[in-house]
Amino acid sequence: MTNRHRLGYSTARTSVLRLALAAIVGATLLTACMQKGGGGAAAVASQRPNILYILADDLGYADIGVFGGEIPTPNLDELARRGLLLTDFYSGMTCSPTRVMLMSGTDNHLAGMGVMGAPTRADQKGKPGYEGYLNFRVASLADLMTDAGYNTYMVGKWHLGDTVETGPHARGFRRVFASFDGAAHLGGWDWRGPEPSKYWDNSNVVTVGDDWYTTRDYTKKMLGYIEQDRADGKPFFAYMAYTAPHWPLQAPKESIAKFKGWYDDGYEALYAKRFARQKALGLVPKDAAPIDNARFNPRWNSLTAEQKAIESRRMEIYAAMVSDLDTYVGEVITYLKKTGQFDNTFIMFMSDNGAESGRRDLQAPIRDQIGKAYDHSLESLGSARSYVMYGPNWASASATPFNRHKFTGFEGGIRVPAFVHFPKKVNPGRSSDAVGTVMDLLPTFLALAGAEHPGDSYRGRPVLRPQGVSLLPVIYGQAQSAHPQDEILGWELFGHRSVRQGDWKLVWDAAPPPAQRKWALFDVGGDFQELRDLSNSNPQQVSKLQAAWDTYAQRNGVVF
Repeated sequence: MTNRHRLGYSTARTSVLRLALAAIVGATLLTACMQKGGGGAAAVASQRPNILYILADDLGYADIGVFGGEIPTPNLDELARRGLLLTDFYSGMTCSPTRVMLMSGTDNHLAGMGVMGAPTRADQKGKPGYEGYLNFRVASLADLMTDAGYNTYMVGKWHLGDTVETGPHARGFRRVFASFDGAAHLGGWDWRGPEPSKYWDNSNVVTVGDDWYTTRDYTKKMLGYIEQDRADGKPFFAYMAYTAPHWPLQAPKESIAKFKGWYDDGYEALYAKRFARQKALGLVPKDAAPIDNARFNPRWNSLTAEQKAIESRRMEIYAAMVSDLDTYVGEVITYLKKTGQFDNTFIMFMSDNGAESGRRDLQAPIRDQIGKAYDHSLESLGSARSYVMYGPNWASASATPFNRHKFTGFEGGIRVPAFVHFPKKVNPGRSSDAVGTVMDLLPTFLALAGAEHPGDSYRGRPVLRPQGVSLLPVIYGQAQSAHPQDEILGWELFGHRSVRQGDWKLVWDAAPPPAQRKWALFDVGGDFQELRDLSNSNPQQVSKLQAAWDTYAQRNGVVF
């Protein structure tokens, strides 16, 4: 096996950051204790931490500054630089599987999302783990945090059930404003009609007005929830499931205008710039070569001036959505600092999967509504009357340095940007390439709360134990890894499959015609871009990982 390359800050960079930021963080801690509402050093130290979990939707690995992006994300970057960068962190292949693993601590095939939503295939209908919602074979994270004495809040995208019984309020969140679908940003319009999008306001189904902007208004809702209960002295668990930058690409005009001309050089140039920046940051080895530009189709120089203008605008809107996400995260940080809660708040940030490469706007029903309900002229792009996506070429730049995208088991589909910030326990300026998964967050958050999972029974019904483990030893610098080297990690969705054990990874790509599909073997320690298929030269390792895949599939009830 090749030597493992560290996808993280270099040692020199880490040392400089640690020295430079230690004094800043120390001063911040002292200041917070002196602020109104902050109590004092002894009082803060005795409190259980608040937990703020921020989930971006379809954000690519290289879309924020600390992971190599050019989009201004100063608030997220500052949190990451004063915290711990997680460079080897995994989600599910798409949004619903990731969210159900978060809420259960188990594999999506056990917790109700064996596929996205309710299954359509006869062999999957009625099977355990394929209910199409967060099932009752698991104890919900929100319920467990409530039992631990936390106020529990959620805003954003639920996507784990659309009945009162399966909605976020019933599954443990005290205060909720959540989207059923999560595919709208301006004016509250759903993609299927268009028609008004539906939202949970606790257990009530509501719609929103024309002035709605998800990133802004989810933030307002969350800050209102926290402030409403602040006087009771209880810690909070706040789940901010932003829908940005998920399609449709929509943002206020003034936000889009900030990026005019930024992407006129095209997607190939953007990929090259981000890859170079990741080298400078120590995120990829200095001797690593970029992926060949042949995957970009069509090539930028083959486009007409009109086509280039439209393509550039798509990326300008996307950048505006990411930038606005950062701006409103900044408002949350400002509020927490103002109220003296910042230093006692554990913050976790990640994306729910890799960059989205699809073009649903070219398919029915959206395609058939263009010129009627939707206006996809250059002037209209980004407005509430447009409903576009940015496609595979920009997605490849978002996924830098990896290959492929969301919906696949390749690194570009499941390895996501992630970091934690907690000044009381996390030394600044560090990164970790320890493997972690979204299933680890339930045990991690319970450990922060001083609580334990109930085991095999919860509220009078049998439940599954979490498969994830607490990441706190890694986060606190007490351990180099959280998972054993030989642990089997698996993924499956819509025929796409992958399994990882150590640095070896086996991937089944369901995109080619059936006759061309095969297992591909990669050493992701040295070949993090998954460009060198070693299956022909190492059949024994293929067989070993095929057996590991079978173990994963049987353990989790995967129905092919």
